[in-house]
Amino acid sequence: MKSILSGGAIILALSFASCGGSSSKGEGSGADSGKGNASASAAAAVPTMTVNEADWEVKDLSTIAPLIHMSMKVPKGAKMEKNGNGGVDIRVSDFYLMTVSVLAVSSVKEAMDGDKSLTVGNANSYINGKVLTQEDNGMVYSIQMKTEANGITYQPETHFAYYVGKPDGAFYSILDARPLDNYSVAGSAYSTDIANKIYAIVKGSAQENK
Repeated sequence: MKSILSGGAIILALSFASCGGSSSKGEGSGADSGKGNASASAAAAVPTMTVNEADWEVKDLSTIAPLIHMSMKVPKGAKMEKNGNGGVDIRVSDFYLMTVSVLAVSSVKEAMDGDKSLTVGNANSYINGKVLTQEDNGMVYSIQMKTEANGITYQPETHFAYYVGKPDGAFYSILDARPLDNYSVAGSAYSTDIANKIYAIVKGSAQENK
């Protein structure tokens, strides 16, 4: 459905997850390598971060990946790099990543429906999937990874998806995710508050280049 990078696929590939600021550590609620109710003796601190739009600035993403003809606010000093699918990975913090991709779809609705099918509508991988906010060009939603056969449970987490484009041009998605090198972060690190704040920054700044 999507040519260069499937919006939902990147979420699954990274197994999920703004901050232009420093990250700090908070105490987790029984999180062990991302597992919500794993052994308390191995409980890990749950990272968090402060989202302050004043610490973000507009960047032309085409300077990083030529296929991404759009600009948006990103944290000042954030590491940005072209990924293997021709999109842009934006490292917001050590545990938080945004990925911008070009899509092969004919409408925002098609893109959003595809991402819903891989997240809130994916009963094979998730439980308690719920769209918290839905607008014409984006959504904020919560999911929870299914309990494993050995009884390990996972914490709920909140993410967002935003889309830019029009039928006579290209369509792009901006998604948040877990970095592959920090795969085990507890789900509660991806809070509704963080998702809503970053979604608002992206929504207010992302646009196609003229």
